[in-house]
Amino acid sequence: MIKRRNLDPSLISWIMTVTGLGPGIGEIFYVAPASSATSQYRAQWQSMGVELDHKIYTLPSLAYADMKTDRNDVMLLAPGKYTETASIDWTKSHTHVIGLGGPNLHQRYGRPNCLLFCDTAGVDYTVHLTGIFCQFHNFMIGNGHSAGSAIATNLSALGLAGYGNYFHRMGFQGVGSATQAASAVCSSVEIMAGAGEVTFEDCLIGGNTYVTTRSSATSGQLLLTSTVAGVANGIFKNVLFLSRSAVAGCAMVHRNSQAAYDRTWVFDRCHFDNFNPNWAANLTNVFSGEDQSPQTSNITLKDCTAFGYTYWMNTNTGAGADLQIRTNSPAVAALGGICLDASGVS
Repeated sequence: MIKRRNLDPSLISWIMTVTGLGPGIGEIFYVAPASSATSQYRAQWQSMGVELDHKIYTLPSLAYADMKTDRNDVMLLAPGKYTETASIDWTKSHTHVIGLGGPNLHQRYGRPNCLLFCDTAGVDYTVHLTGIFCQFHNFMIGNGHSAGSAIATNLSALGLAGYGNYFHRMGFQGVGSATQAASAVCSSVEIMAGAGEVTFEDCLIGGNTYVTTRSSATSGQLLLTSTVAGVANGIFKNVLFLSRSAVAGCAMVHRNSQAAYDRTWVFDRCHFDNFNPNWAANLTNVFSGEDQSPQTSNITLKDCTAFGYTYWMNTNTGAGADLQIRTNSPAVAALGGICLDASGVS
């Protein structure tokens, strides 16, 4: 039986392996969908004795409300679609979530694997993370799809303003309609003031299935909006960035800082891919930035590639060159890493 503080040793061993927390694990919180189509997870946990001393929640927000900050509490999220109607204001540090659908990421909402989703108008971020040293593994976060262009005030799946957080095998899908192009602060992930020393590993950011008219250079799938000097450093390891647009000025990553330095961002073995129907002309820039002062944002591309773009960065949207991009792909080529026709003939 799985009872409080008497958890199955194999479960504890697995959580330790996934999170690296060792014996410092707090309480376990179980979340399973309420819908009949996925109720087997609840029934299975009940047969294991979970509800003898643990509550099984129907939404991540309900489980989060009972978690304690700085205790390394862990939420286990069964496969299914969890539709929230308000932003989860994640302020509790050292609290973690593990999706139980495995590392199977996806973009589709019709048959989700493990999806935390919001489709209510006026919800800026599905998760607004200000807590520190939190971990998120093996599920997807989305914000806005079926309501379409009616949700112009919905911004991003993740709004990140806490430092030291870690995302592993996660997916992030912003507003899946033309609305995403209508706002300068629409994205799939927005990294803002306070979000330093962050890691994204083996993740999927953006999508190329639904959005067809993204057109603003300031609505990248990844948006850097730090407004405080020297707070942001981060690394993206083996991350797939996806978008769908036919508008040349629509970048994948945009720096929209309103003040000073956001320091260093490393992209290690990442791929940036824009789907343009019928292989029409490439978009101009993978990265774009506004004219800011001081003009310091170091972008390092390590073994990265881009498809559907002509340049990593040709020009900023303003007059200043506030993004400094360096790549080793290959080191001597101005367009190193930009995917070209292998035969040289289209």
